[in-house]
Amino acid sequence: MVYLAALIIALIIISLVPVSIILIGPKMLLMPDRRKSEYYLDRFGFNHPSQLGLQHEEGVISTKEGFRLSYWEVEDPNCKGTKGLVVFLHGITDRKESGLNYAKELTELCQKMYLVDMRCHGESGGKYCTYGYYEKHDVVGLIDKISAEKPGLPITLLGTSMGAAIAIQAAAIDSRVSRVIAIAPFYDLFSIALDHEYRRLGIKNEFLLRTVFRRAEKIADFDTSEVSPANDIMKIHVPILIVHGDLDNTVKRQYPERLAELNDRAELLSIKGAGHVDVLEKGGKAFVEKISEFLSSPA
Repeated sequence: MVYLAALIIALIIISLVPVSIILIGPKMLLMPDRRKSEYYLDRFGFNHPSQLGLQHEEGVISTKEGFRLSYWEVEDPNCKGTKGLVVFLHGITDRKESGLNYAKELTELCQKMYLVDMRCHGESGGKYCTYGYYEKHDVVGLIDKISAEKPGLPITLLGTSMGAAIAIQAAAIDSRVSRVIAIAPFYDLFSIALDHEYRRLGIKNEFLLRTVFRRAEKIADFDTSEVSPANDIMKIHVPILIVHGDLDNTVKRQYPERLAELNDRAELLSIKGAGHVDVLEKGGKAFVEKISEFLSSPA
C-alpha cells in the first residue's frame, strides 16, 4: 500500500507539471522580467551616456496602440559630423542601457546611436512582448522619426539576441534600412522556445509548447508562426552581418549558420571565446574594426 500511495502521488505530481506549464507558460513568454538599470552599472561600470562623456537626448515615440517607447539619442561631442545612424535593439529582459558598450565604440566612428527600450522592457510601455511580431512595427516608427530628422543618412539596425531577431524582421519590411548587424539571432520563435524549455525543465515537449503558444496568441493577439527571422531574412536586400559567439549555449550555432545560408548578402562572423552576450568584450578591437569596416562598406 505504501508503494501504491507513493506511485499515485508521483503520478499526480507528474500530471500537475504540464498543467502548471500551460497555466504559467504564456505569462512567462509574454511578460519577461524587466531588468533594472543598476544591473548595467555592476556589469559595465556605467549605466548612463553621461558617464562615458557622450552627448545624449532623451526621446519618446508612440506605438500604433498608443503607448510610449523610451529611447536615448547618443553621439560623440567631438565628431564634426554624423556618418550614419545606428539603432540598437536589446535582448529579452534587457533595456537600452545594454547598448552603452556599443555606443562607447561606435559613436567614436561618428555614428549617431539610438538606444531604445522595446515594448514591455525598461521604461517603455506595453504589456506583452511578442518577439518581433509587433516590435518590428515599433522599429519602423522610430525610423520614421529619425529619418525625418536626419534625412539622407544610412540607417543600420544593430540587435542582440531577441533584438537581432527583431532587426531582421524590421529590415524585411522597411527599405530605408541600409545594413543589419544581428548578434546571436534565433532562427524562429518555436525552435528557440523549445530549446529554452529543455534548459529550464529538462524536457522537449512540442505538444506542450504548442499549447502554451496557442494560449499566448489569444492573450496577446499575435501569430507566433510569423515570428521567424528565417523567413524574413530572405526578404532583405542589404548587407547583413550575423555574429555568433562560439561558446554560446543559448542560441545554437546552427541557427546563425542556417540564417546566413538563406541570404547571399549575409556574412557570418564567429567570435572565439564569446558566449551569448559578450561578443563585444571577447571580440575586442578586432570586432570593432570589423563593424567599422562593415558600416563603411558599399550598401
